[in-house]
Amino acid sequence: MSWLRIVLALALSAAPQTVVAVQRQLVAIPAYWGPDTSDGRERFARLAQNVPTLELVVVNGSQRKAQAPAHPAWTEAIGRIRATGALPLGYVDTGYLGATGHTTRQGATTMAAWSAQIKADLDEWFDLYDGVAGVFLDQTPATCGADDLYVDAYAEISDYISDNHPNAYIVINPGVSVPQCYERIATTILTFEHTYASYLSFTPPAWELNHPNPRKFWHLVYDAPDEAAMNDAVARSKANNAGFVYVTDDKLIFDPTRPGDPNAALGFPWDTLPGYWHAELVRVAGITDTRRPDPPDGLRGATRSGTTASRVDLAWNNPYDNVATVSYEVFRDGVSLGHTYDNRLRVNGLDPATAYRFRVRATDAAGNVGDLSTSLKITTPAAAASAIADASACVTAADARYEATYLDEVDHYRVFIDADLDATTGLDGADYMIENNRLMKHAGPGWTWQQQPGTPLASSDDGRRLWRVPLADLGGSATQKVTFNGGPPETYTQAITTTTC
Repeated sequence: MSWLRIVLALALSAAPQTVVAVQRQLVAIPAYWGPDTSDGRERFARLAQNVPTLELVVVNGSQRKAQAPAHPAWTEAIGRIRATGALPLGYVDTGYLGATGHTTRQGATTMAAWSAQIKADLDEWFDLYDGVAGVFLDQTPATCGADDLYVDAYAEISDYISDNHPNAYIVINPGVSVPQCYERIATTILTFEHTYASYLSFTPPAWELNHPNPRKFWHLVYDAPDEAAMNDAVARSKANNAGFVYVTDDKLIFDPTRPGDPNAALGFPWDTLPGYWHAELVRVAGITDTRRPDPPDGLRGATRSGTTASRVDLAWNNPYDNVATVSYEVFRDGVSLGHTYDNRLRVNGLDPATAYRFRVRATDAAGNVGDLSTSLKITTPAAAASAIADASACVTAADARYEATYLDEVDHYRVFIDADLDATTGLDGADYMIENNRLMKHAGPGWTWQQQPGTPLASSDDGRRLWRVPLADLGGSATQKVTFNGGPPETYTQAITTTTC
């Protein structure tokens, strides 16, 4: 990518000086939130539009490791980031190799135990998620160690990564400046992770400040309260020879009942995007951005009808911009439907068997608005006869699985389960009910249910819902009669007898 080779000569009098000619600076972000919520998906969708200025995205599972087993939300988020040309990195905790008393998940503190866990964790990222481009090795020591003990251990891990996952991008995070012994260990070293107030007095050591490759270094600055502070932090990072930077107004929050305890954090500054995110992309790019983004191409749509209305799922390709595209405006028959951060949009409430025309235009981080895309004509299908389609129910030796496609948006997604095949028990024979993501047991009389432990909803994608429930939670019955229900408007399927999965 030619934009990676743009060279800028930096000379900032308000911050520590460097005479090194650096490449265009880029953003690298620790995205420590889950893509399995609507807010989390939206933030990852935003990042997928923010190239070329955004380059590295650290993805972290809910257990500070790869989300396992493979989760479709993480697969999608990682794949979308990678498809744009940015590099998703899997988070791996290295626990300072036990030097500070950090324990592995098995409670060990030895270097050998930590090394084994690190290798297993990084292998898991690559095994579960094809889109992962490298790893982010967190909590690494900032000293070489006696007789290079620590740096040699990380060199061995780095060699393991290179041997088993060729071309993987490797980042280590000591969070502070390190001796030059670490230069050969990683592609990039995160050498500052602290507050904006601390950054005001930070000066890198000479080997970092004068290094010929600024992308060897990454600075993370949090608690920068406003856009002026962000601008200053980015300017200082350029002068500090950091090829990657991320600045946020988010804060590190500690438990006030545990003063002085470094493990008492209640909130981390990497779980959202800053309020000045778009301005930061422009500031990091370091250019006067007057170029408008290209018109989006590849506009396409998939239709689906419910019983009362149709919908269209629109998608389009990311248009080129010299800094970063940040949002899109979608038009239906010449009328704006509003803006979205994503390059896809679901348009609900359309009339069945009706023709519509859609167009899209992009806005970049500097506020430049591009031209409209070419027009896409879509004719919605006729209304569906039933709101629930393709219902099925089956059992394994361990669990029952209930699956159906709900064509309408409804308030309550229900599965009624006759577990004893006795129509005189339960509510009209239903001994159990799944309602949205709760398992209920009939406690009679009438509509009286008692919630059971567990969360049976395994996945929900595009109206297709799959529930998994351990047979033990259903009284052990492998033969059941199952009815799916949605509403309002109320729709029931015919009873289905379970089969073997």
